[in-house]
Amino acid sequence: MASGALAEQSLLPRDLSPPIVVFCKSHSGSRLLVEMLQRAGIFMGAHCSGSGDSWDLAPLLRYLVIRHYPDYRAALAGGDELLAPMIAAAFARHLDGYDRKDAPPWGWKLCESAYAMPVISALFPQARYIHLLRDGRDVAFSNHTGPVDAYWRKIFFGHADIESWHGMSLNGSGYRRRPHLFNAQHWLSSVSLGHRTALELGARCLELRYEDLIQDPRASAARLFAFLGLGNREITPPPIHLSSAGRFRRQPLRKVREVLGLIAPLQQALGYPASET
Repeated sequence: MASGALAEQSLLPRDLSPPIVVFCKSHSGSRLLVEMLQRAGIFMGAHCSGSGDSWDLAPLLRYLVIRHYPDYRAALAGGDELLAPMIAAAFARHLDGYDRKDAPPWGWKLCESAYAMPVISALFPQARYIHLLRDGRDVAFSNHTGPVDAYWRKIFFGHADIESWHGMSLNGSGYRRRPHLFNAQHWLSSVSLGHRTALELGARCLELRYEDLIQDPRASAARLFAFLGLGNREITPPPIHLSSAGRFRRQPLRKVREVLGLIAPLQQALGYPASET
């Protein structure tokens, strides 16, 4: 299953099958994707948030990003004495109730998983990955959280030693004044890394668009299950909210232009429009 010094120390069960890992920018519609996976019989964790994030793996991911990102060499070499027991404990909680004898497909969703991909790949070299994309113009107007601590500053900017951005303070009040700009920067950082990671993973990663999921859920599900080797599984799609696509059009043009000033090149590189309407 696993390989390398860290993997040998982690004490993960030897008979554990490779997981399915979902990553994306937060507010990219991953709740819908997780529900589709669960309806197909995939175990996505014993304790999950309303949007399907693993409560049990989130502290481990946070630790990895704060302590190690972007340089995981020490962690992979087994030089972090805290890490192996944290991994074993986190996955034991995440897999509580999972029947390894029956061995149904399993996995997790944590939006920021790409930020710890060297460790995840070392622990699960045969894992399958799904990177969910969504139009950055819509995500910019889906408020989440600001870069208020070392973890989120690394997620937003790639490093934590930053005190202000574009003249704005990195605290709750700064975020509340211009959330669309911070959200756009978050999308830019997360999706840049996520797409690059997907390309590096090659055939082990499927990139899906949220817009395709809501416009043709059955075709998207068929593509998804074929990638995961699950055959032609028929599921009843979860409730679909078509109005969630294009929400940026309900925003002032000034704000949309400010968002596009940050994200337009990546929007176009991913095949999304970079228009204001």
